[in-house]
Amino acid sequence: MGDQAEVQAQSSGVVEPGVRRRAKRACEPCKARKRKCNGSEPCSACIRYEYECYFPLPRRKRSTKVGNQGHPLPGASSQSPQSVHASAGPVSPTNLRSSNHDERSMEANSGVLFPHILGLKLNPSNAPKVQGFGWNLGIHYQHSRSQKSMVWIISRDEWQSLFDVYIQKIHCVYGFLDARIVLSKSSRRWEDPYATNAYDHVLCGIAALACLFCPERTDDRERLLVECAKDILDSTSLVRDPSIHDAQAWLLRTLYLRCNNPPHAAWMSSCTTMHIIEAIGLHHESTDVSLVYSEVSTSNVDVERKRRTFWLAKLLNSWISFEYGRSRVVLQGASCQFPSPIPDDFTIDLISLFMVSEVLDPDKIGEPMDLEEALLRTEAFNFQLDPLLLSQSNLCFTIYRRLRLATPNVKSKILEKVIAIGRKGLEASLGATRAGSPWWHVSNVPFQFACIMLAMDTKESLMHIQQAISTLRIVADKFKTPMVQKALSTVESLIQLSQKRKEQDITILQTSLLPQTSPQSWQPPPPVDSMQVSDQDFELTWSNDLLWNTPGLGNVNWDQFWTEPYDFAPTTLPNNGTSMS
Repeated sequence: MGDQAEVQAQSSGVVEPGVRRRAKRACEPCKARKRKCNGSEPCSACIRYEYECYFPLPRRKRSTKVGNQGHPLPGASSQSPQSVHASAGPVSPTNLRSSNHDERSMEANSGVLFPHILGLKLNPSNAPKVQGFGWNLGIHYQHSRSQKSMVWIISRDEWQSLFDVYIQKIHCVYGFLDARIVLSKSSRRWEDPYATNAYDHVLCGIAALACLFCPERTDDRERLLVECAKDILDSTSLVRDPSIHDAQAWLLRTLYLRCNNPPHAAWMSSCTTMHIIEAIGLHHESTDVSLVYSEVSTSNVDVERKRRTFWLAKLLNSWISFEYGRSRVVLQGASCQFPSPIPDDFTIDLISLFMVSEVLDPDKIGEPMDLEEALLRTEAFNFQLDPLLLSQSNLCFTIYRRLRLATPNVKSKILEKVIAIGRKGLEASLGATRAGSPWWHVSNVPFQFACIMLAMDTKESLMHIQQAISTLRIVADKFKTPMVQKALSTVESLIQLSQKRKEQDITILQTSLLPQTSPQSWQPPPPVDSMQVSDQDFELTWSNDLLWNTPGLGNVNWDQFWTEPYDFAPTTLPNNGTSMS
């Protein structure tokens, strides 16, 4: 599997030729320290650790063999130009130098690592391992994994049916798992129910996510699966040697929480996923050498799965952080390459879309020109899958919000692009709703689109609010959750507020036309913001806490909403009057 992944990496066209090729020789310092050597003179490891790099024997010339190297894999031509352009960044010399500097600084900071560095100087062939001795007293040092088991929750046939749903609706977009490995481990799991449960958190995560997208939902079974996965995952933060399966299980939990829980829970889970990935060293390429991760071994893991796990975890953490208004986790010295395309898989398209969102980094000053270019690049993607169209719309709305901050006058051409992408998002929301797929964008896209149309406040934008409200009502009728109902009532309140402000403007204009008895008796009309609105109409003001002052929202038990299950009872969606024309 490792050799196949290496051939894929060499022939994908994403990285530079030769980056993933196995070195045919190693220098003496790397041999003595049992480290990977890239074969250069001097090699990257010796440059990083300031060793004297030398090769005692001359390199023999070998005849070139014609093989598969350099030939593209099936489906590689389907990669979009945006993704090829976006993936060129990590291999640039500037990024490589920055990565090396970051890692050497991290190594210099580490007191845990220093005994190992000292041992390498004293005895390169038998240096002490990085065990964290001296970190603390070690009271109750040993922690074991959870003993919960999923085989008592669902049968093998039930899990298989849920896995089919997962492959059909989720894996095609978030393809970071190897279906063959999952099936292999699941088939053995029910043969011996008392065997190890080390992979149960992945199996439970798959089943719990599939339950959300399954028409025949069983809330009790879903709850037990979520609790089993959570209990096992909580223990992974305490064990010393997490694996890629732990990172993938946390990624599954992040997806589940993003669909089904408040933003704080999803954000915390996405951050934990990134920290688990750093603990494993998945953010590094296999050719990169770092003493910080010298005790971590991922050599037996498919390179493609490592890359996909890293990039999707980074994608979710960044997007959730952007939408929630929180900081994202930035891993120092990350050098993980862009993954390769796979036929009938749209993960690369999603990651390519994510690369555009790098312009939204809160630490960067968003220049209007850069944001406009990012929005045009977002609009250029031609997706056909509903979840991709929904993600495209969400990204477009985020870029527009940043653009409003950067410039008071957004170009009319850009506004037209935002409206066009938003309308596609509404169509995708209806498609996902009719399919019973509860992606988080299904309600978020029409909700945000209506808000943005109100914020634009032009004749063209206001004409599309009815379309957004109609879509959100269909979503509310289908899923019948308190949060969707509150989203609908909030948008309706915002529309009524906008209408009230316009009526006040009309009143001011009408007052200006009334004849006055004498110039001395004329008084200027009060400003709009100081006008009093009657209690029976609205008690809302345009302030930062607008949503929390909305009538009926102040006394809501929000915790109850997150604990109440979804009602996915089959309903008949209206076929008339809901066209997206």
